[in-house]
Amino acid sequence: MLLLAQGSVVLFDYASRDYLAERLQEDAESLVAAPIREEGEMRLDPLRLRASFNRVYSGHYFIIDVDDEFHLRSRSLWDHRLDPGNGLSDQLQRGPQGQSLLVWTGHYTRGGHDFVITTALDYTPITERLSWLRWCIWALGGTLAVMLVLVQRRVIRLGLRPLEKLRKELAQLHEGQRMTLETRVPDEIAPVVEELNHQLSRIEQVLNRSRDGIANLGHALKTPLAVLETLLVRRELNNIPEFRDALRTRLDEIHRLVERELQRARLDTCEVSPAARFRPDSDLPPLLDTLREIHGPAINFTTSVELNTPLPWDRDELLEVLGNLLDNAGKWAKSQARLTLLHEQSQLIMRVDDDGPGIAPQHREDVLHRGTRLDEQVAGHGLGLGIVEQIVTHHKGRLRLDESPFGGLAVIVEMPWPSTGE
Repeated sequence: MLLLAQGSVVLFDYASRDYLAERLQEDAESLVAAPIREEGEMRLDPLRLRASFNRVYSGHYFIIDVDDEFHLRSRSLWDHRLDPGNGLSDQLQRGPQGQSLLVWTGHYTRGGHDFVITTALDYTPITERLSWLRWCIWALGGTLAVMLVLVQRRVIRLGLRPLEKLRKELAQLHEGQRMTLETRVPDEIAPVVEELNHQLSRIEQVLNRSRDGIANLGHALKTPLAVLETLLVRRELNNIPEFRDALRTRLDEIHRLVERELQRARLDTCEVSPAARFRPDSDLPPLLDTLREIHGPAINFTTSVELNTPLPWDRDELLEVLGNLLDNAGKWAKSQARLTLLHEQSQLIMRVDDDGPGIAPQHREDVLHRGTRLDEQVAGHGLGLGIVEQIVTHHKGRLRLDESPFGGLAVIVEMPWPSTGE
């Protein structure tokens, strides 16, 4: 736009000079007959001169050289000298009172005399007008450019508004607040959104089928095992204690194998479903209520939770981890068990403290092994911490045991906070 403005001014200047050059040439041709010879001298016939040639510094000037002997000039030029050339001068000449003169020179022959006539015109008003025109065009062009930029910015914002909504929906998808993308997008990217929704739907279906299959398999296997455990308490087996003990050992191993394989299958097939992420504010209260019903009012379960947003882990997995840890704490605690959840140094910290007897440092590693139990008087198969450790290890975390400030055991789980949803 600026180049167009500058080019327009240059072209207008060129056209003006070309037009005025024709006028200067006509003035020169009309002056050929102005000089008259009287008494051996040359003088000008005032009847053949324009009035502007007689007004001092009027802006119209001429010089006539006759045979390089006589030099005549217009009264308007006074004592200023013009430099003759050939045709239209390429450059403006400096005239009287700082004027810029457009100069034209012609060569003529008349009555046996050679005439060199130079005519000039004050070009300053046109130069000033061209300068004014240039600034006007630049100002108008700059204003239009600013307006075009603002309009283009508005158009781009309107065009990209669906993408901004899509970005917000993707963030909600990441946070688990939705399962599909609903924003209407331009036709160019609509197939991408449709395919993404299709894949999300397929993933959700696969996950649901996997969960249902795992649950059905667990139920189908646990029922026969429960029947076999019931048969172990029959009096007939008291007469053959070796067989009874061997059968109980085998059943415990089957329990451990079932739990291990079901847990492994669950971890292998289950990706984090955005709609099934763990929410501390809504998922912890039902878990604590269940634990209070199981362990009674004698155990006071408390929490210290610094997280109110959905966590990028599966709800069922974290509930299983926290449920096992709190259940173990409730079994061994005297009066209180506390859960602490916090986000620290790009890690999720889960800590469960109790005021029970604790575990001696030399036995803490043994407790983490599947099926290891330090007290056979407490019901269970010794699978709790082992299952917890498997889930934590799957998420590249670690499980460690420490001494609780309450005097009992502190179970600490540290899992790295993923940059994106798992």
